[in-house]
Amino acid sequence: MKLPVFLSVLAHVSVLVVATSVVNAQQTVAQSLGILDEKVSHLQAQIEDLQFQLQKTQKDTEKLQTDLDELRRSGGAVSPSDIKALDDRIAAVDSARQKDKQAIIDQLAKELAAIGAARSGTKVSGGASTSPSDAKEYVVQKGDTLTTIARTYGLTIADLKKANNLASDEIKVGQKLVIPPH
Repeated sequence: MKLPVFLSVLAHVSVLVVATSVVNAQQTVAQSLGILDEKVSHLQAQIEDLQFQLQKTQKDTEKLQTDLDELRRSGGAVSPSDIKALDDRIAAVDSARQKDKQAIIDQLAKELAAIGAARSGTKVSGGASTSPSDAKEYVVQKGDTLTTIARTYGLTIADLKKANNLASDEIKVGQKLVIPPH
């Protein structure tokens, strides 16, 4: 085969290889977007379910509060232990509602970070290890909250609080936080 013919064939083969690579890359991107869309749909369904449960819990709390108010108005017919029992039930329902709300926020932050990382091609995993050699340090800026910091690093608030031995959600400007590896 003569050199010009060989170069022409080689050029055609190269074009075919590049075209095949582009098609494969497009298919991979389309599959990834399909998976992300499926995850978003699943997450939306979970959110709707959790919102329904939260509304139900709020109605239960309101009902208990109404019952307690009626008992207080009825005067002597109700013992202090009955009122205390209702107060305790209200506190328990409200505490469960707050925990559910925080779990929703944490899960959303984790899922959104994972989706964002998948779109940018980086890896985010769910758990946080506390190996000091892999941990990063973050200095709290004005306007930061544990939620925004956790979301930025693909962590849950619980992971961030655990890594920093925080008992509450309070943080202060200039405070140094350990960002556990993920």
